[in-house]
Amino acid sequence: MKRNEDKVIGYTRVSSQNQSNNTSLPHQKQKIEEYCNLNDLELTEVYSEVDSGGKDDRVVLGMIKELIQSNSINTIICFKMDRLGRNMLGSLTFIQLCKEHNVRVVSISDNIDTDDGGKSELILNILLAVSQEELRNIRNRCELGRKVKWEQNKVPYGKIPYGYIRDKKGEVVVDEKVKPIIQYIFKKWNLLSSMKHLTQNKRMRRLLKLLKKHNYLFFGKSFERYDVRFILKNPFYCSQMRWRGEVKDTEYEPIVSKRLFNKIQTSF
Repeated sequence: MKRNEDKVIGYTRVSSQNQSNNTSLPHQKQKIEEYCNLNDLELTEVYSEVDSGGKDDRVVLGMIKELIQSNSINTIICFKMDRLGRNMLGSLTFIQLCKEHNVRVVSISDNIDTDDGGKSELILNILLAVSQEELRNIRNRCELGRKVKWEQNKVPYGKIPYGYIRDKKGEVVVDEKVKPIIQYIFKKWNLLSSMKHLTQNKRMRRLLKLLKKHNYLFFGKSFERYDVRFILKNPFYCSQMRWRGEVKDTEYEPIVSKRLFNKIQTSF
């Protein structure tokens, strides 16, 4: 029997316009429309999105979340659960949000319907347990990988310091365009530190003005106080690496000498 109070929407997503026909936006929309016709549901609108499932800030899905939280819809229909999140756990988290707001979720190809009297609940709980275990395994593997890299004197974290880049082989090398800026910061701070009449705040203000005067940028924006401080206190620039309270020598090319770096540390 048709439930007139339902406000039913569909959601389709592909990561690119070139996806095969059986996962294309028109195919997903067709399946949603067929499901609604078969089950006597009045489809209000189908929201479509071309975006990678690896991104958490998808615009259209964000709009749908707002509709859920404002109690503006009652049912969401998708062709497959993996359309809803960057991974299975993300999809299940989205479904949990829907359940908290009494929004029915139907995944056609997965045969999931959160309004089927509890039949899908067991499947969802199993999928959740499997996803959580998979996430733990991924984290454990990543942690092991970081430890191995640390033991091999390689960067154990993803983001490398300003002034370094990864080459085509993925190796960390000095960014020759930025190297002079790093050296300028260290040398100028060392000079300003010798001016005993200047407080640390005044030294920093002068250095920031000089950086702005030379149009030196930090990842495309003007330097902030904390950017400069992070650079001056980061031992990576003198071929040392700090991780989880430990410091060790590395084989990465230094930008400043250890002598200058250690001297700078006494000025803070």
